[in-house]
Amino acid sequence: MASLKLQITTSMAMLPVSIVIAVLLWLWQAPFTTESALGLLSLLVITLVLRWGSNTLQLIRVRSWAVSSIFIMLMAVCAPLHGWSLEVMGITALYMVHIGALLFSTYVPRPQLPVFVSAVALGCLTIVLPQTAWLLPFCAVTMMVPLRIWSARSLAALILGLLFPYELWAAWHIVQGTLVEAATAFADTIIPFFSFGEISEKGFAPHSSFLTHNPSILLVPVLLFAILSLVHSMRSSMDDKISTRMRYIALLLQWPVLLVLVALQTVQSSMPNYQMSMSLVPAWLLCSSPFLARYFVFSRGWQGGLAFWAFLLALLAMSLYPCFS
Repeated sequence: MASLKLQITTSMAMLPVSIVIAVLLWLWQAPFTTESALGLLSLLVITLVLRWGSNTLQLIRVRSWAVSSIFIMLMAVCAPLHGWSLEVMGITALYMVHIGALLFSTYVPRPQLPVFVSAVALGCLTIVLPQTAWLLPFCAVTMMVPLRIWSARSLAALILGLLFPYELWAAWHIVQGTLVEAATAFADTIIPFFSFGEISEKGFAPHSSFLTHNPSILLVPVLLFAILSLVHSMRSSMDDKISTRMRYIALLLQWPVLLVLVALQTVQSSMPNYQMSMSLVPAWLLCSSPFLARYFVFSRGWQGGLAFWAFLLALLAMSLYPCFS
């Protein structure tokens, strides 16, 4: 059982098979619209970029495409939570750029440019979803402690990167002559600070079966396996290189913040715009994927094999959710 698990998680066929399954689930679950097709295409691009980034950063110290494979499978079975929405995929892409550039800051001699790119992506996220500003202090702690790239230049890159999207936003509204109205509307959103309203006036119209029951129940098995993988990662972190260990600690600092934000979204979500109000779920799945991949690749004994097959059964059960909703 354990040897078969290792063969599957280190196979180069794992990602292509996962992509085919994701496309088949899209054909089965999603309404055939231009937006859902663009959402699927965006997810495929994010998955391929994640595959390149995880391999370049050596998040898994053996040859494996498990990180990107697990991510796209989780996204496919949790489709009722995002509805293949193009806006939600855009938020996921912004978060991937933010955390990816931050991790790449240890991969280059001068970290200022990756920090700037990461801050620009975070700044864009705070414009779209102001509650993601809670990631900022943890980003600063990540730069200081695990990644050890804190300096005057890095701090300047962080501040300039955060301000850059707001400068573009203000310049656009100045040209349009709507700066006062836009600033007032933005302030009304920031005042509660945890405003989980619509991202845009144009909502995604998901399949009616998606909204029959509360799809947030799909997060329960993912959370259980994610916690198991986090415990395994902390217990066996000494097996990794120091640089890899630093990157996992950086992910670990953001994981609970995203989980809290997702929990608040789950409580405050409105069913008519469910996918839009659950827009941080894919970002949390992306943050969880490296831990899950590491656990399933390196866990030993019958316990690791049992957990892997239980995870696959959980994915199968989650993919059947629309049949029972």
